[in-house]
Amino acid sequence: MAEMRTELQMIKMSEIQSQEVAWLWFPFIPYGKLSIVQGDPGDGKSTLILNIAAKLSMGECIDENMNITEPVNVIYQTAEDGLADTASQDLKQQMQTVAEYQS
Repeated sequence: MAEMRTELQMIKMSEIQSQEVAWLWFPFIPYGKLSIVQGDPGDGKSTLILNIAAKLSMGECIDENMNITEPVNVIYQTAEDGLADTASQDLKQQMQTVAEYQS
C-alpha cells in the first residue's frame, strides 16, 4: 500500500481578503454557512428550527426584514431526535401550521 503524504499549506490571515456576510436572517443565519443551535433538552430547539425550516421551504419570510421570494432549500441534521418518530412528524406539523396561517 502506497503511503499518501499531504503537504501542509500555511496561509497568512493578513493575505486573506475580507468579504461581507450575506444574511438570510440577520444576525442569526448566514447564507451558505453552517448554523448550529445548541441548548438543553426540552428547550425547544427542534421546534424552533423545524418551524424556520418549514417557513423557508415554503417560501415564507421569518420576519419583515427578510427578502424571500421563493422556497429555500434547507438541510436539517439532528443528533437527538429520531427521524421517523419525531423529526419528520414535527416537520409535517410545522408545515401544516404554516400553511394554515397563510390561508
